[in-house]
Amino acid sequence: MQSAGRRIVGLPRRKVSILGTTTRKTCLTRFHSFTVSSPYRAPLVSASAAIMTSHTPESNAAKAENGIDVIKIESETSYEPILPDGYEQISEGQAKMMYKKSSKGQQEVFYNPVQVQNRDLSILMLSLYAERRHKRDLEKKLKKERRKIAPAEETDISSQKKEINVTISELNQNAKSDGLRILEALAASGLRSIRYSKEVSGVREIIVNDIDPAAVERAVENIAFNQVDPKIVKPQLGDATSVLYNSRDKEKQFDVIDLDPYGTAAPFLDGAVQAIKSGGLLCITCTDMRVLNGGQADLCYSRYGAMPIPNGKYLHELALRMLLQTVSTSANRYGRTIRPILCVGMAFYIRVFLEVYDDSAGAQKACLSIGNVYQSCQCPSFYTVANGTHNGRLIQPGRGPPVPACTETGAVFKIAGPIWLGPLHDLEAVNEAIARLENNSLLYPLKTHEMLHGMLSSASEELNDVPLYYLLPDLCKTIGCATPPMIKIKAALANAGFRCSGQHKEPMAVKTDAPPQVVWDIMRAWTKLTSPKDKVYEGTAGKILSTEPMIAVDFTVPPGFDKKKKVKRFPMNPEPDWGPKAKATGKRKSLSQETSATNAAEEIET
Repeated sequence: MQSAGRRIVGLPRRKVSILGTTTRKTCLTRFHSFTVSSPYRAPLVSASAAIMTSHTPESNAAKAENGIDVIKIESETSYEPILPDGYEQISEGQAKMMYKKSSKGQQEVFYNPVQVQNRDLSILMLSLYAERRHKRDLEKKLKKERRKIAPAEETDISSQKKEINVTISELNQNAKSDGLRILEALAASGLRSIRYSKEVSGVREIIVNDIDPAAVERAVENIAFNQVDPKIVKPQLGDATSVLYNSRDKEKQFDVIDLDPYGTAAPFLDGAVQAIKSGGLLCITCTDMRVLNGGQADLCYSRYGAMPIPNGKYLHELALRMLLQTVSTSANRYGRTIRPILCVGMAFYIRVFLEVYDDSAGAQKACLSIGNVYQSCQCPSFYTVANGTHNGRLIQPGRGPPVPACTETGAVFKIAGPIWLGPLHDLEAVNEAIARLENNSLLYPLKTHEMLHGMLSSASEELNDVPLYYLLPDLCKTIGCATPPMIKIKAALANAGFRCSGQHKEPMAVKTDAPPQVVWDIMRAWTKLTSPKDKVYEGTAGKILSTEPMIAVDFTVPPGFDKKKKVKRFPMNPEPDWGPKAKATGKRKSLSQETSATNAAEEIET
């Protein structure tokens, strides 16, 4: 049994008699149970944790059903928690976590403070989802009742949506019978799950799963340390893919599945889209930005089935759209579709929240929302083309790029994708999240409140139906001109009859529905206004500037144009080295080190 080799707080180590056995390992393998002394003030509380192995009668059925080692925790009483020797405490939200003190930057179980914003955002989105889900259930019941009373009349349920208000107490009352079932498939220390149990209303069950025994043992300790209800938060040792595939039956499916791996989530996506209930919420993080950015294009294609643009200027949004395409394609295979709720780039990773629905008809139309990017090899011009077109009766294959070559430079195109071309956000849900932050109406305050408010405000303002964007400094660098004020470029686009906006991750992004020719006409006009008349342009700049603008460009800023909320949209990193951390050492490395130390000590004794 893998979990037998790692010491748990209060568990004897070697040469100690337990239930008539001489060693800790023998005790575990013979009796399949151990005692975890919870870190409370005296008298110590014993939290009994039983690991079901293949040697116990009840485990065969459990393993055949889920393919996991189940850990049960029963706490007899509760006291004020204290920190054991050799541990450090990290407080985040309403959770207090124990970690073994790390040395030389190594962690036994992975923890990165950068992800606090990720977890805060997850708390916010899950809280809103719990309410949204409960409202949908009430609407369905109301619709059924009306049909019984007046079956011949058409039922317009949309008029009743505003009348249905869900309270926190109502969610908690229904939690035992109809609450959220959450799977954290890659839980590490269990921090996220503990926060969900404390800060999200209406939770019925949280499965805290990890394949690393050291992580599961740490989760067991932290669950006891935080005194959360063990009937709700249940740690288990298991392979995430096995857990997901074994949860495909409707009776076993989850309302929420959270995938937050160290690196890519690609191996878990196929199982996740099957293990989620129809209407359920998928929360996915990917941190392999070097791969998604095109640093390893071949690896990106093998993981996501999509080709990136090396050093692409729209990095985070292209990464988001490649991930969404992968999830959508996986869901379509099983007659399901996705609806993005919020998809954002944060720090050095991307995070998406999306709902999955049973919709075989919609799955057949998915090609209308998936397509490719045609990026010029010599300038920032790009085009997006869907894989399919709808002529009113039939769906037909899409046509190639709108032009055979770049109209500005004559260069050929690089092809990226396929990517998701549909909306990245559900604006109604995003605006509701902003309102909750502004009204401070969450169950508990969030540490990254200001950062979330700024990011969500930016997401709500960007053009939701326009894929990708230009970077203003990149446009200026291409033709060698001074960078204009952003407001001037946006005003010129608006005066030309096109829409434009910023982007939630890039402060210098220009997202617009104007074709590349219009964007370059505006840049040509700006160059004529600001650059010396006798300046000679060569290469790519010479090709672009040799063409006269085809539209009348007006840089006048209309009164009240582009007014925004005053929020912190792009805050600086809060501390040095604010980025990815080293991967956790895990159990195997720790065990090998422990074995080597033990052998060395025995050699010295002899």
